[in-house]
Amino acid sequence: VLNNSLQDILARRARQKGKEVLWLPGTDHAGIATQTKVERELKKNEGLGRRDLGREKFLERVWDFKNEHGDIIIKQLKRLGCSCDWSRERFTMDEDYTKWVSHVFVELFKEGLIYRGKRMVNWCPVSLTALSDEEVIMTPSKSKLFFMKYELADAPGEFLEISTTRPETLLGDVAVAVNPKDPRFTKYIGRKVRRPFPAAEIPVIADDHVDIEFGTGALKITPAHDKADFEIGLKHGLEIIDVLTPDGMINCPELPEFHGLDRFVARRLAATKLEEMGLLIKIEEYDNNIGYSERAGVPIEPRISMQWFLKYPCVKEATDAVANGDIKFRPERWAKTYGHWMANLQDWCISRQLWWGHQIPVWYRKDKLDALKSAESLDMQDFSAGDIHVGLEPPADAENWQRDEDVMDTWFSSWLWPFATMANVGEDTPTLKKFYPTDDLVTGPDIIFFWVARMIMAGFRFTGELPFKNVFFTTIIRDLKGRKMSKSLGNSPDPIDLM
Repeated sequence: VLNNSLQDILARRARQKGKEVLWLPGTDHAGIATQTKVERELKKNEGLGRRDLGREKFLERVWDFKNEHGDIIIKQLKRLGCSCDWSRERFTMDEDYTKWVSHVFVELFKEGLIYRGKRMVNWCPVSLTALSDEEVIMTPSKSKLFFMKYELADAPGEFLEISTTRPETLLGDVAVAVNPKDPRFTKYIGRKVRRPFPAAEIPVIADDHVDIEFGTGALKITPAHDKADFEIGLKHGLEIIDVLTPDGMINCPELPEFHGLDRFVARRLAATKLEEMGLLIKIEEYDNNIGYSERAGVPIEPRISMQWFLKYPCVKEATDAVANGDIKFRPERWAKTYGHWMANLQDWCISRQLWWGHQIPVWYRKDKLDALKSAESLDMQDFSAGDIHVGLEPPADAENWQRDEDVMDTWFSSWLWPFATMANVGEDTPTLKKFYPTDDLVTGPDIIFFWVARMIMAGFRFTGELPFKNVFFTTIIRDLKGRKMSKSLGNSPDPIDLM
């Protein structure tokens, strides 16, 4: 209500000044939120999962759900009196809009900016998909810090004390890291300690990343299950041992008592085993922030996964546009937040293991399918070799190819909104000429990077111009518990009821 009321004020004021105004309404397809809702209803009402139906039949159910519920927001806006041009309503899964999304993927892939590779991502063990940071809710929690000790391999009876919040992942430990500036541990660097289970000798390494003040100051390194550990592992060339399945179960056939256990059950068992071996020193409670899947409501897992990634285009232009005042942020303080985001960009994980959304426009040769799916990376080199096809249409001999099952992050369609809603691919319409670049964007500061920054980069790359001139940031409306209003939490009231 707040956001659209402000947009309505801007539109009506401009009309009063005699300006021709376009306020174009529309909605995105809310990929994971919509699919999760349909899957829950399917399970509840029919006891079926999406794979029981198959992709085509499941998507028919999703479209039925969209057609039944998708216009609720539009009806609410109309009842509120929003002065949009309702004849121009758009949806991110419209046929013409979908062509834009695929076109952008193909263009950026051929520029070498999109590639497939193994990286650490946010992973939901219930939805079984990668998540954007925006879909992860950081929740203050009471956590347990486990203090334990590993025996020195060259000095039986001498131990190195370490601390961890996740003893269940010690099955994948490949090193213990200490800060080289910490005099307590200088004598241990370069030596080895004994991992208790499965039994193995692992090195003690020095890394500036280790926080001297946290826990004992010695950090167990599990590159497959922690973002910081992953970066340390890459830096030191450490082995990556994945001990969790995609659904959060222990994967360690060497230890039958652990293999197949839920991650939290395994945490308790690991603590018990350490205690029995005389290696558990103590357990302390401490305040921690844990990332939860917004839709599934469970703790996420940092997981190394094969995904599609984008190296952002036009970063300098987008950074300078705000720094130079070509795009004005109101309040101005948000420009600093924007600048921080832009200075610390990481490649964008654009693939999702869902069926509802824009399917990745990549096909694999069936006779090379196994090799291509297990390849460490895929890029233009594989395209040039003829092993993969990337395009708006399938290959002519489509029967010899299999399409990538993943879809794109919903934000990959939303970042095109300012221009993709005004013209089809390759067209230069009167609407685009008259109303693009747009004037004003009203949004919340929580998506300053996920949407605002990306729209600016996309605008520069695909039109050569800024997408808008002013960005007005609203406050974030919260409930009595201080939580952001969210459909998934059920704490967002229907504005019509308030009326």
